[in-house]
Amino acid sequence: MTALNGINVLEIASNLGAEYAAWILAEQGARTIKVEPPSGAAHRGFPHFHVLNRSKRSLFFDSLSAANKPRIEEIIRWADIIVTGATPARLAAIGQDFDSIRRINPRAIAVNLPPLGSRGPLAEFDANDDLVAAFGGITGSQWARSSNPVALVFPAASYSAGLMAATAATAALCARGANGPGQAVEVSLLAGAFSLQTGGILHHESMTRLYHGPQDPLGPIPVYRLFQAGDGEYFFAACGNTTFWGKFAIALERPDLVADERFESAPWGIPSAHWQELKDIIEPIIRTRPRAEWLRILRDADVPNAPVMTRKEFIDWEQTRALGMRQELDDPTLGATVQMGLPFFLRDTPGAITNASPAAGDERGALEWLADNRARDARPAAALPTVNSGKGPLDGVLVLDFASYIAGSYGPMILAQLGAQVIKIESLEGDSFRHFGFGFLGWNQGKRGLALDLTKPEGREIVHRLAARADVIVENLRPGRMRRFGYDYDSLAALNPRLVYMSVNGFGNRGPEHNQPGFDPLLQARSGVMAAQGGPHAHPVYLTCAICDYGAAMVSALGCVMALYARQQTGRGQFCETSLLQASMAMQAGEFIFYSGRPNLENGDPERRGSSALSRAYSCRDGEWLFISVEASRQWDALRSALAAIPALDWNTARSEPADSRLSAALESAFGPLSRTVIIERLRHAGVPIVPVRHFKEMFDDPQIAANELIAEVTHPEFGKVLQTGMLTKFSATQAKIERAAPLLGQHTDEILRAYLGYDDAKIAALRADRIVR
Repeated sequence: MTALNGINVLEIASNLGAEYAAWILAEQGARTIKVEPPSGAAHRGFPHFHVLNRSKRSLFFDSLSAANKPRIEEIIRWADIIVTGATPARLAAIGQDFDSIRRINPRAIAVNLPPLGSRGPLAEFDANDDLVAAFGGITGSQWARSSNPVALVFPAASYSAGLMAATAATAALCARGANGPGQAVEVSLLAGAFSLQTGGILHHESMTRLYHGPQDPLGPIPVYRLFQAGDGEYFFAACGNTTFWGKFAIALERPDLVADERFESAPWGIPSAHWQELKDIIEPIIRTRPRAEWLRILRDADVPNAPVMTRKEFIDWEQTRALGMRQELDDPTLGATVQMGLPFFLRDTPGAITNASPAAGDERGALEWLADNRARDARPAAALPTVNSGKGPLDGVLVLDFASYIAGSYGPMILAQLGAQVIKIESLEGDSFRHFGFGFLGWNQGKRGLALDLTKPEGREIVHRLAARADVIVENLRPGRMRRFGYDYDSLAALNPRLVYMSVNGFGNRGPEHNQPGFDPLLQARSGVMAAQGGPHAHPVYLTCAICDYGAAMVSALGCVMALYARQQTGRGQFCETSLLQASMAMQAGEFIFYSGRPNLENGDPERRGSSALSRAYSCRDGEWLFISVEASRQWDALRSALAAIPALDWNTARSEPADSRLSAALESAFGPLSRTVIIERLRHAGVPIVPVRHFKEMFDDPQIAANELIAEVTHPEFGKVLQTGMLTKFSATQAKIERAAPLLGQHTDEILRAYLGYDDAKIAALRADRIVR
């Protein structure tokens, strides 16, 4: 049995994010039908299509034709979930808006992924991923030595939104139950961009940035960065705490560096004035040996490190294979392929790849599914009333969060945004990421805090009693560590068989490298994204957007919700797991496919402004940047009409012009004398796709962001009012609220012990006196 056994999904009018969400649902057991135009989807034959449409079946017809209206209505009646990716006006035009859907099928959950949200001045702007990444802060925040914007070489915002939408759709299934009404769900691609940056999209009058020195695309600080070894190969050393810094200095045979007063606040507190001095000391040492030797030396010294690999090397790596993340599929269009596996595992209701992407024109599988479900057409057509309950789809779910860092902590925060009650359980010393200051708020919003000594019998009793009542546990210790305390799945499931237990780690729970420390940049290095972003002719690039950490957190939340839905069917909880390794591939899903004739997807550059002259960032007179993405001949004609001195190129020639070309030089000259405001107003009026390249500081008063309530004001007990990311998923009937800011260490200890365990004041005081709780 799979988690979504018996669930039917219709994908229609989709963008890349919607396609991704439907793919996730399909490989967790949902029967997923994709509606394509009669000639097939325009991106058939491109790598992304053949990963994101695995395990689906297709129908081919014109969904806009009135003659096909009965066919569309038949599939809507068949579906439990309808996934779209369109602006509100386009949905209404094709009859896929929620009001139209629920008149046909009151139980349907309508999930839409509009580009920039369904409200606000840009609600009808059909922005692609490049434009969303620019508007949503990803392009503007990527470091470059020039300090100019850098466009990523993969569609991070769409992948992120797809993960969030699959999670939201499954949560809505949990809320619907067996007989309830459906509802509308929205996760914009812009929300997907925000979900990758919750630790950065923060504003407070006294806030300072952790990284305050010059931008370095090799890494944020001198000992947490990429290094080039003596043979020219690169590796990443991740000395993220004082222990690793000390071990690194010893491995370099320079233990004196630890006592050097210039570096005494290492690793994160080194004054930026001394960064280059430390680099100048370390880099010549690293160049004295080949990479393989350094990897051995650092591993023996217990310093976290990883080689920079290509995507092909990574998918062939023994640890990737051990997790089942290298799959061979015969694709009817591409032939023999190697693709990524599943991004998470559910022990009792595992997902599966059921088939390669369907061949163009092959409707047999989809028609079989529809024929098997004709009886569902008899459901009443009258729409049931949909009233917002004010409670999230996971209302009543209790989550115990034993996690830390971003990869562990952000997943339970997502569950809190879905309405779950989340208790963050910390040691008396607290989560080590509390030293990141305001960033901690971006990964722990909505939780309550409990601090206790997890090693003492009294502390274990508290955990065991809470676990007996909990629905979900999330942890991200290295494999085997929870077992030492008696907090592993088998021990806690014996107390509570309905428990959903999610384990998040670096490299999985099996395989030859499973017990290595895992940090976001180590998986960036191994997974090939650093090499792809740097391109074939330059150094690899450290991504400031922590896709592996955030990806693992989003995948863990998805796995938890899938297991909760499966529990509704089986009555049992189960063990679930994901890893940074799997997340690094999930966040590059469409790139992890290899076959004869595959195009080059590893063609970045440390100063990459975009993919072509007509899809890239340009600077303006006021020092601000904008991003255009011209994808049609009519838009090219409009651009030429709106700007003077643009070469009179035909459309086919213009769209083939590279990012650094005669056309891009002409556009730079045209944009340079004008202010960004003037250019955007002129080109939008002409119908040219264009957005400003936003930085974090610009997010808090933007009308489009405000209209879609992507920024929230929370009150923190220490900092007061703080602006940060708001509700990233929208539900028409079960919209949760942000109840609180991230907790102080142990802030709610007394409240939790009273409410959940019935402890009185005397017992709590005794525990505090004995330093069991804080």
